[in-house]
Amino acid sequence: MRRPTGTGFDSIDDAVGGLITGDNVVWLGDDRSVYAALRTGFVEAATRDGQRVLHVAFDASVGHQIPDTEWLDAGPRSAFSQPRALADELDRRFREDRPDCIVVDDLGGPIRRWGVATTVDFFSRACPTMLQAGITAYWSVGSELGRSSLDAVRQITQCFIDVRNGSLRVVKSEGRASSQQGVSYRLRVDDAGVTASIAPSGGRLARGLAALRRDLSLTQQELATIGGVTASAISQAESGARGLSLDTLLRISDELAVPIDRLVSAAHQPQYQLARHDRRRRLGDSVIALAADATVGTRVFLVELADGASDTPDQPHHGVEVIAMIGGLVQIDLGTDRPVLRAGDALVVADTVVKSWRNLRSEPARFFRVLRD
Repeated sequence: MRRPTGTGFDSIDDAVGGLITGDNVVWLGDDRSVYAALRTGFVEAATRDGQRVLHVAFDASVGHQIPDTEWLDAGPRSAFSQPRALADELDRRFREDRPDCIVVDDLGGPIRRWGVATTVDFFSRACPTMLQAGITAYWSVGSELGRSSLDAVRQITQCFIDVRNGSLRVVKSEGRASSQQGVSYRLRVDDAGVTASIAPSGGRLARGLAALRRDLSLTQQELATIGGVTASAISQAESGARGLSLDTLLRISDELAVPIDRLVSAAHQPQYQLARHDRRRRLGDSVIALAADATVGTRVFLVELADGASDTPDQPHHGVEVIAMIGGLVQIDLGTDRPVLRAGDALVVADTVVKSWRNLRSEPARFFRVLRD
C-alpha cells in the first residue's frame, strides 16, 4: 500500500494542503532554480520514507544530478526521445516496476523538440495514467507554454502552483479545503531550502483582481490603464508578489463602479468539490472520509471491509443515505431487514437507520456511503 509523502518543506505542505498519493503537481515558473529546489526537497522526503523515485530526464547531461533516483533517459538521442515511445515506456514501468514517485524535467526541453501541442498531448496522456497508478509526480512548466496550453494543463492536473515573481500561489489543489485555493505566499529559496510565508493582503487582492478581470472580461493591460499603473504592476498584484496603493484601488473602484471590498475578495468559491482518496484521513479502521463537510449538505465516505469483517457507523444518520457498492458482497442491517448488495448495486435509505454492515465473502469489499444532511 502506497503511503503519501510530503513536499519536503513544512510551509509548502501547509500552503498546498499536503500531497495525496497519485497527485500530479505542476509548478509554473520561469526560474528553473526554484523548481530544482522544490524537486530536491520532494526527492529527499520520498527517499527518507523509503519510496522509489524515477527521474525522467530530457537532457542527458543533467540525468545524474539528482541523487537517490532511478534515471529514465528521454534525451534527444535516447530510445524514448519521442512522446509516444516515452509514454509507452512510462506505462510499462507503471505496470511492472511500480515506482512510488516521478520527477520530470522542465517541459521547456520537449516544447523545443516536439512543439507546444504535442507536449500538451503527452502530458494529457501521462498525467491521468500516473493518477490511476497512484504515482505522485512533479512537473514543471514555464510561461512559454502559452495561456491556452497552460489552462489545458491546469484543467487536467490535480495541483497547479504558480511560483513566479517571488511568490507562491495555489491555483488548484484538488481534494483540499477551498480556503487554500487561490492564496498567495511570499516565496524564499536559499541554501536552507524553500519557505512560503503567508501574505494575507496580497492573497486577498490577488484573488479579487483576478475575479474582477474575469467577470468583466478585462485584460491586465486594460485594468492597468484604468488604474493608472503598468500591466506589470497588475500582474505582480495578481500573483501576490506586491500590492497596489489605496489611490490605485480607489481609482479602479470608481472607474468600474464596483465596491472596493470586491477588489480584496477574502473567499475563493470553487465551482465543484472533488474528494481524493487519501488514506491518511481515516475515521476508523474501515471508514475513510472523502468529503465530510456537513455544511455543504452532502457527505461522502469510502468504506473498506476486510475478509468477513463487520462494522457499525460511528453515529446513526437520520436522513437520506445512499450505499453504492464498488466490489464484494455486503449485507446491510436496517433492523427490520438485511438486504445484500453486490458490485454495482445501490441502496437508498430514507425512513430508517443503517445499523451495521457485514462482508459476506472471504475477500475485501468496498462501497461508498453518501449522507444527505
